[in-house]
Amino acid sequence: MSKIKAFINITRRKLLFFVVWPLAFRLFSLKPIDEKLVLFAYSKNYDKMPDNMVGIYKYLLKKGYNCKVVSSPESAVKRIIADIMFQRDYARCKCVFVTDNFDPLYAHKPNEGTKVIQLWHACGAFKKWGNSTLDLAWGGSRKDMLRFPKHNTYTDVFVSAESVIPCYAEAFGCDESIIKAMGTPRTDVYFDKAFVDGCRDEVLKVFPQIGDRKIVLYAPTFRGNSPEQSYNDQPLDYELFKKTLGDEYALVLKLHPFTAKKYKLTDEEKKQYGDFVFDASTVLNIETALCAADYLIADYSSLIFEYALLDKPMIFYAYDLEKYDRDRSFYFDYKSFVPGRIVTTNEEIVACILSGSCQQEKIKDFKEKFMSACDGKCIERIAEYAVR
Repeated sequence: MSKIKAFINITRRKLLFFVVWPLAFRLFSLKPIDEKLVLFAYSKNYDKMPDNMVGIYKYLLKKGYNCKVVSSPESAVKRIIADIMFQRDYARCKCVFVTDNFDPLYAHKPNEGTKVIQLWHACGAFKKWGNSTLDLAWGGSRKDMLRFPKHNTYTDVFVSAESVIPCYAEAFGCDESIIKAMGTPRTDVYFDKAFVDGCRDEVLKVFPQIGDRKIVLYAPTFRGNSPEQSYNDQPLDYELFKKTLGDEYALVLKLHPFTAKKYKLTDEEKKQYGDFVFDASTVLNIETALCAADYLIADYSSLIFEYALLDKPMIFYAYDLEKYDRDRSFYFDYKSFVPGRIVTTNEEIVACILSGSCQQEKIKDFKEKFMSACDGKCIERIAEYAVR
């Protein structure tokens, strides 16, 4: 039965990728390019427009462009219809933005006069993705990638610094010439002093119990070999943290969107630690949480690039580093790369916070190397480039 199901699935994908999508695109290409039509496309993995698109969307909307949002429905039947409608717009648009994979984009090249811009959803280059992971546990099938190519139609890829261009070229299997260090749109907000200064108040509106205490933000990436199979460990010792840090600090959790709805504080944990541990996973934007935090406990999440812009201390809780490196791997050697102290136990985290010995001096060089194109003007720069 599983073989029959697999055969039906692969046949459906072939039909769409090699017949339906290209045919629809050619038919709709009979009309000229609409110089005012700009697309923002994202997959069913996102329940709203990715934040790396939002600023550009608002900017171009104010400029009078017809900004159209295209997302993939959960329903397979509705998705087929939506993907054909995407081909209609793709055939005639001035520009299409993506921040991740978007399969209907890869069945054929864009028309002359159309830009296909990959913003990617993260800064820098940390853990591997795309073609870089094909031989790893995390990666997809090399056979499947060759059969149904991805990342093969971009005209432009924008990154946070020149130092990461080779990483993106490897991940996308593209020439370095189309990758440009023009910054990451979502980082503009970190250069808005009024926004940054107001974020603590925003957190206190949601969690007034924090009071005058400093905020320790725990923002781990997910575990698992795919978004669908993602999970979160809960390795923090809340009892130890509350006992040693509770008077001066509060712990705020911000889990990855893939796992935020599945992994929550239990009723027992809320009862026991509710005045110390606060789950912000679904109630606060990540930029608000980062700006409000006094310390960040990270692991392998690319959020560290954004947090580096704030010049605040980071602690790297890499309790499963060997396994993660084996399954996913990194573009740079983890131990010499991260801008903070690496720890593997809860006791080390507590000691690091209490002593203030988080190797914060590493952040300056890290920021200059990986975030040099982020200057608070990325949205305008990229938007103007896209439609010129």
